[in-house]
Amino acid sequence: MSSEPSTNPEPKPKRRRFTIDFEPLKDRLQIRSWVDRLKRDLSTGGYGALVSLVVHGILMVALAFILFRVHDEGDGDPLQASWSKPGEKATKSGRKFTPIAMPINVGNGPEAAPAPTKTPNEGESDGAQKVGVAPVDVSQALESRNPRMRSSNLESLGGSTSAENAIKLGLAWLVRQQKTDGHWELHQGYPDPGFSVIRTDTGATALAMLALLGHGNTHKTGDHSEPVRKGLKWLQAIQDPQTGDLHDLRQEEGRNGAFYAHAMATIVLCEALALTGDDEVRPHAEKAVKYLLASQHPDNGGWKYRPISKLMVGDLSVTGWALMALHTARMAGIEIPQDDFVRASGFLDSVQVKGMSRYKYEPTSPDSKASPALTAEALLCRQWLGWPRSFPEMVQGVKYVTADENRPAWGGGRRNVYAWYYTSQMLHNIGGPEWKKWNSEVRDAIVKNQVTGGSGKPGSDTRGSWHPLSPPGDPFEHSEKGGRLYMTVLCILILETPYRHKPIYADREVALSRPQESGESK
Repeated sequence: MSSEPSTNPEPKPKRRRFTIDFEPLKDRLQIRSWVDRLKRDLSTGGYGALVSLVVHGILMVALAFILFRVHDEGDGDPLQASWSKPGEKATKSGRKFTPIAMPINVGNGPEAAPAPTKTPNEGESDGAQKVGVAPVDVSQALESRNPRMRSSNLESLGGSTSAENAIKLGLAWLVRQQKTDGHWELHQGYPDPGFSVIRTDTGATALAMLALLGHGNTHKTGDHSEPVRKGLKWLQAIQDPQTGDLHDLRQEEGRNGAFYAHAMATIVLCEALALTGDDEVRPHAEKAVKYLLASQHPDNGGWKYRPISKLMVGDLSVTGWALMALHTARMAGIEIPQDDFVRASGFLDSVQVKGMSRYKYEPTSPDSKASPALTAEALLCRQWLGWPRSFPEMVQGVKYVTADENRPAWGGGRRNVYAWYYTSQMLHNIGGPEWKKWNSEVRDAIVKNQVTGGSGKPGSDTRGSWHPLSPPGDPFEHSEKGGRLYMTVLCILILETPYRHKPIYADREVALSRPQESGESK
């Protein structure tokens, strides 16, 4: 169908330039705070905006959880956020831990770190620089553990009948706490276990084994040879066959105890090897030592709670145990590169205070944080690394750790078996009146406060142990964390000091009478 043409056609509109009016959009696109925007929309009935805001907020939170992960370092470090890598799976802190892949530098190969040099500060003694690092002879260090040698020289060594009875009672308590598979635990099975979140069966097992080995027991000889054998088998079973790591990942919550545990367990393996020469123990001891060497800080020479990189500094507490493990390895005939001892000596330099006569926890700690416990630990390390006892720094350090306020006292919040453990060993090496006085004081205090009554029933067994909380000790004793087993082991080790290691300095060596029987194990 067609339509007729109009007789009055409309005039064509005037041609005009194409423009867009942006004014209405300016208000929509104007950047304003979300609070102002929300107020405006709600005032005009824009509840859809509120719904949109909530939905987008939920999406943003979900996206944040996808993009970010939180690392709990386990040692009190602040939480750190980092971008996740594609395909990376998160793991629960302390439950799954793959040791850091680090090269094992043994000898003076191309990857070995250069030995640090030390320049004494102005006004400080340069005695350490003159002596250098010359680890002492350890070939006969464990000789005095021979039961017959010990019994025939007990008083001349610094022991006593009462102390021996206390040790035997304490060891009997430890044996009763051993689990059927050979391990020990810090946190359960008896009254007053430690309440720390750190639960390390490796550490508990190593501590108990140190006390048993310290009294001359091995997996081949001694009154407690069977518990020692079972404990060794357990440690060997949980050791990582590739890295040599002895940290029991199945049990520990957190990782603060990882290297304490590994170093202690390494000492156990090396002592068992040194005392028996058992070839079945040797590969486990050698792997443990290699892992320890690989985990040393490549620059400052210290150790920390776990294998460390250049981004983490070591601390003196862990380093002391690690160094003792390396010296024990030497007792077992395992060679330790000199460079590792030189780096460790450099770390000790970094935590020194008062011209090397006092020591603090880590290089970044303020000098005011030097303590008798850490000073005794550092001076003991210095002794094993070759410091003469006549060094002015050594003499001043001894005066500090044995000052009246640091003398052994069980009550008044002054008890500190951790400090006593190191002080006893350090003074035992030096000998003389100061050692005799200290030994009699600390020995009598420990023996007097042992639990000698009570039952031996599981769950309420205390006979032969030491109470970790009654009375309260020094806060840095850490007895509330380690609990009854930790407390009992340290007390036993202190009482075993007179014969656990022979004194380092030659003029302090006791002329031991050897047993007549041939073929007796040391």
